[in-house]
Amino acid sequence: MSEHGETWSDEEVTFDACSYKSRKEKNEALKKWKAKQAEKQQIEVCVRITRIQLEQDSGKSNHDLEKENTVVDLNRAGTALLEIVMEPDLRSSLETGQIMRQLQHLLRHLDVCDGNMEKGSMRCDLNVSVRPTNQGEDAGTRAMTSSTAAPFGERVEVKNMNSIRNMMRAAEHEVRRQIALIEKEGEEVHRETCSFDVATGKTKRMRSKEGAKDYRFFPEPDLPPLVLTDDLIEMISRSMPELPDVLKDRLCAQYDLTPYESSVLANEPGAAHYFESIAAPNSRPSKMVANFVLNDLFGHLKASNGDIFSSPVQATELGALVDLIQDGTISSKIAKDVLELMFYENEAKKTPLQIVEEKNWKQIQDPGEIRSQCRAVLDDPIRASKWQGRTSLACNLN
Repeated sequence: MSEHGETWSDEEVTFDACSYKSRKEKNEALKKWKAKQAEKQQIEVCVRITRIQLEQDSGKSNHDLEKENTVVDLNRAGTALLEIVMEPDLRSSLETGQIMRQLQHLLRHLDVCDGNMEKGSMRCDLNVSVRPTNQGEDAGTRAMTSSTAAPFGERVEVKNMNSIRNMMRAAEHEVRRQIALIEKEGEEVHRETCSFDVATGKTKRMRSKEGAKDYRFFPEPDLPPLVLTDDLIEMISRSMPELPDVLKDRLCAQYDLTPYESSVLANEPGAAHYFESIAAPNSRPSKMVANFVLNDLFGHLKASNGDIFSSPVQATELGALVDLIQDGTISSKIAKDVLELMFYENEAKKTPLQIVEEKNWKQIQDPGEIRSQCRAVLDDPIRASKWQGRTSLACNLN
């Protein structure tokens, strides 16, 4: 699965419960993993948006197909692009990764795109600059936004990052490179455009960076001005789904979930709806439902490279499984086995109860029936001999 089961992004956002041999090993790993995720959630990043603009893809240059010629791929010509330009408010690769993950989750949540950076649905151009520690924040911002070169704080653009992890690697390398250039070699950082070599983890110069006038922008005469009225904005606002941060807060308040649990459910497309479809009806225990969805179901989805929309276990079926635990028909441990069968071996679409009855996994709750079956075992000399020396059950039945 994906970035709540993130395989949705290049960052781990789900715990793979299926990869551990023992329950103890799994619980220890889960505790460490949750602590790591909670640490990530504590990073709050606020960034200003300069502008959002619509463009269209004109073509892609390829310099590697022919030795002496550059060829242009026009397969995406005319494809609509949405560009979000941010102010220079990010101060580390960690903040950069966090804001990109938040943007990726938001675009998926609003169904703008699938946010898959590896497939080109979402790309990032990274601008990196450094400044001496004795200069204030304003100095760095002026250098980032100025059209003239500066000895410190000049920006270098790294083009077309195709994953959040590589974007963070590129930022870290470029910071080290620029600092070394200034401190050790006494040189200036020049405005330029670079690519990032994933294999070496280093940036590579492509060309010097153009100024605004070099782009030769001009108005498109066939496109009239687009006027967004207050009424249109209000209508769009009313039609939008619940935003991730609002959804997280509501899940915490309504279902008593932890911030981590609500964050995972809110960030994974379809997960919150799946969870609420189970927890809301019949007032099922939300903690138990969240545990099955986040740990067990998402673990199986990740192992099978699926997502919540392709899950063979529907919300109503998982809800019926939770009901069997609640009414004492099966234990939580048996429920995990039933879920595994429902996920991997349920072509006949049997209900949880049908699987339990077929496997004879029902718990016996009548004390008299339990006593009767135990006596039947002890009355059989061969079967009783297997228990001798290994249990005190016989003494309790006298």
